[in-house]
Amino acid sequence: MKVTCDKCGCDMKITSSFRYQCLECKHEVEMALIQDVNKKYWAEHNKNIEWAKVKGEEVIIVK
Repeated sequence: MKVTCDKCGCDMKITSSFRYQCLECKHEVEMALIQDVNKKYWAEHNKNIEWAKVKGEEVIIVK
């Protein structure tokens, strides 16, 4: 799954602390939040999220 930082637009990377982190602006979000949103999406669409943007603590599904 591609996770993009809404602040600067770069792709976030998974850190060893189970977080997604933007290497440019250092914005972080817990992986569990992304997984919760993906579970809800899976229940409705029977597929995983392909791309999500993180805006603060909000996860926005792009596609």
